[in-house]
Amino acid sequence: MRIALLCFLTVAGTFVWHRFFGLPTPLALKVFYGAVIVAVITLTLAIAALVNIWNEGTVGAGKASFAIFLSLALLAVPAISLPSLMYLPRLYEVTTDPANPPAFDRIAKIRQGQANPVLYEAAFGPLQTAAYPDIKPLFVARPLTDVYPAVREAVKALNWKVINEQSPEAANHGYIEAADRTMIFGFTDDVAIRITGTAKGARIDIRSSSRFGQHDLGRNAKRVRVFLAEVKERLAGIDRAERMERQIASRDAAAKADQKRKPATHRREGDED
Repeated sequence: MRIALLCFLTVAGTFVWHRFFGLPTPLALKVFYGAVIVAVITLTLAIAALVNIWNEGTVGAGKASFAIFLSLALLAVPAISLPSLMYLPRLYEVTTDPANPPAFDRIAKIRQGQANPVLYEAAFGPLQTAAYPDIKPLFVARPLTDVYPAVREAVKALNWKVINEQSPEAANHGYIEAADRTMIFGFTDDVAIRITGTAKGARIDIRSSSRFGQHDLGRNAKRVRVFLAEVKERLAGIDRAERMERQIASRDAAAKADQKRKPATHRREGDED
């Protein structure tokens, strides 16, 4: 029971320290992996102790049961992730353009040491296509200068921390680098967004990459889907606003036309009298 309790408190303290006080992610992961191994051993010993207590009729069943509970609570985290580990490919990043993914610039200077490489691995392309066929570029029939603000607002709405950005006014494309942290454990993932196009249409590409770890458990694909859905909603809002403006302008024009016709009608009636 004491080993299980110590293991549980160590993991809880490690991730609180990592989430709020800047403990390096590689160290936090090592502590967690070690705790999982200890939890398996503790669970085995606690079950053996409980069987022995049952057979011998000795005391200690409560402590053994509590040790089993703590061990199972700790092992629940990797158990929840087990389906993703088994059925999803071993990727730590996805992109809408595997042939030419958006590059990391400012983020490349941050991802040092034990962080994942900043260069996209070509082997990820076929794996991503098979697992996430819906992750594709977003084509928009709107000017590039209209699409970039919508993308910027989507990033803001998702609470991503913008690290670097370039508006299309300064070049022939827009570019945003941002970082996102998972809610519970605070793992950092990096995002690069590229917006290219002309006055007639634009293309949005995104790359989402885990800064640490070799398997993202499908997290990056989910982030890309959420981002693209948010952008589509922003663009749909712009379309609705423009339609409303056109309707208002049309009604105003019709009202002005009616006002011009009425005086003419009154004049004809007066001449007849």
